[in-house]
Amino acid sequence: MPLSTPFPGDIRTEPHGALIGSQRLPLSPTESKLLQLIIAAGATPLSRSRIEKQLYGSDGRRSNSIEVAICRLRGKLAPHHYSIHATRGQGYTISRSATS
Repeated sequence: MPLSTPFPGDIRTEPHGALIGSQRLPLSPTESKLLQLIIAAGATPLSRSRIEKQLYGSDGRRSNSIEVAICRLRGKLAPHHYSIHATRGQGYTISRSATS
């Protein structure tokens, strides 16, 4: 897996953070991996079960840890005009809103 994942726009992920333009955004390893997965999925919603398998292996986790990490990521990305969207029954996607 590459060290950074490019995304249309100006965000790149790294093992312990992201770069948005030239600004470093510190992330936990779980947040960074989660962001990589969502970006790599593109416009295809990424399901919670797939995220659990990718993050925690075949056993997955049956807790709210995914939702907590998503919530933290949303808070960190919002000032940079990125949003993580949840589509019920399908999964998560990311987009960037237009800036004025």
